Amino acid sequence: MDSDPSADGGPPSTPSERNTDTTAVSGPLGATNDTESLPLPPYPSDLGPPTLHVARQMRDVLEFSRRAHESGDVVRTRLLGQGEEFHLAHPEFLKRVLVSERNAFGKSADFDLTFGEGLLTVEGEQWRRQRGALQPLFARESVMGYAEGITEQVRRRTDRWSDGDRFDLQCELTGMTLDVLFATVLGRELALDGDERLRAAAENLHEWFVPTSLFLPPWVPTPARRRFEAAKVTLREEADRLLAERRADPPTNPADAEDLLSLLVGLQEVGADESAMLTDDRLRDQMITILFAGHDTTTTLLTFAFWALANDPEIKARFQEEVDRLDGRPTAEDVGELPVTDRLVTETLRLYPPVYVLPRRTTRSVVLSGYRIPADERVIAEIRRIQRDPRFFDAPEEFRPSRWQGDLRSELHDFAYAPFGGGPRVCIGREFALLEAKLALATIGREYDLYWLGENQADGEPPLSPAMTLRMEQGQEFLVTER
Repeated sequence: MDSDPSADGGPPSTPSERNTDTTAVSGPLGATNDTESLPLPPYPSDLGPPTLHVARQMRDVLEFSRRAHESGDVVRTRLLGQGEEFHLAHPEFLKRVLVSERNAFGKSADFDLTFGEGLLTVEGEQWRRQRGALQPLFARESVMGYAEGITEQVRRRTDRWSDGDRFDLQCELTGMTLDVLFATVLGRELALDGDERLRAAAENLHEWFVPTSLFLPPWVPTPARRRFEAAKVTLREEADRLLAERRADPPTNPADAEDLLSLLVGLQEVGADESAMLTDDRLRDQMITILFAGHDTTTTLLTFAFWALANDPEIKARFQEEVDRLDGRPTAEDVGELPVTDRLVTETLRLYPPVYVLPRRTTRSVVLSGYRIPADERVIAEIRRIQRDPRFFDAPEEFRPSRWQGDLRSELHDFAYAPFGGGPRVCIGREFALLEAKLALATIGREYDLYWLGENQADGEPPLSPAMTLRMEQGQEFLVTER
């Protein structure tokens, strides 16, 4: 193990003294000819010895992160049997990870475990060709064409709601966003009271990443990991079935495909340049990628948005006044005329970004603020911490949609607000997710009030459950009342 003067914690800087000058050390990637002499980032000063880091993270990973970064923007922790982990919490560092030095930060093994060779995982030329193949379905013009299908699926589920119903809203919205994704992107309508095996499998993709498993060595066979592996088998079987259906009647021209799998099968059939990237295994991986990324993040966004409305009558009144002015069900054309709803979504994504951390692995040694991070080390870019930093946001812990009414976006560092990532690999489904969220909020908000029946934490936050994405704890009930 490298010797390190900060191995016992060292004297940390206070937040006001943090060094975020990424040009402090000259040369490529901020390196010098003698990077090995630079210290490793310190361990957090008040989280006990490194041998206890895993136990503390498993107990409350969000609180661990908060306390860890009181020591600075770059800190180091230790994982049981897996070595070191380096945490970054400044927008300039996020920019380096995603844009200016992205070749120095490769995808971590966590992505491979879940998504195989799907778009979220592959890199280089393979990523470029996959992205090019999928982009037509997620271009803005194509996404706007999904609006009617989105509202149809939202209404299909909410038409079953009755005044006085009580349910776990996150669970109900998970079903709804999965309905939307299958119907619009995969071309297959799910049964509202069926397809439970598929629904359970989509949900269980989280199980590898629950804190009770994530911080353990990968060979430990936890029950959550067994559920995760079973879910992948189920979803791959469904992918095979859907692919067989599409191959029976492939589109003559891939550009005419109306859903994702038809597009990919069409590319295979015509021998397009991208087809070399689209083996059957990769098609299955794409479906799992789209299933997870396409419904889970929107579920999280909607759940926290409705929680925020239920906790602030003034914000809810402005939102309801806006959606009540719509002439019937919201359409794609209406979305641009809903500024209150837009700010609600933006602020929800700031405080509760579904992708709250970005794991990466260094491909070579890098230097950040005078600290050395060796090659082949796990790096965590802390998006949630960055978006709650008082250096960039006034009253950062408060839910305040009005903060986005002025020129805040133009004043912020480009990566101080990055719930969809950034740079060339910005989330391909960003436009789809935002359209779905706004249409769902407006559709539901015109007809129903949702009252939060749970208890917030002492700091006013809802009960949180961080796994692969940030979620509300299961079993948190809302009351439905018709307006």
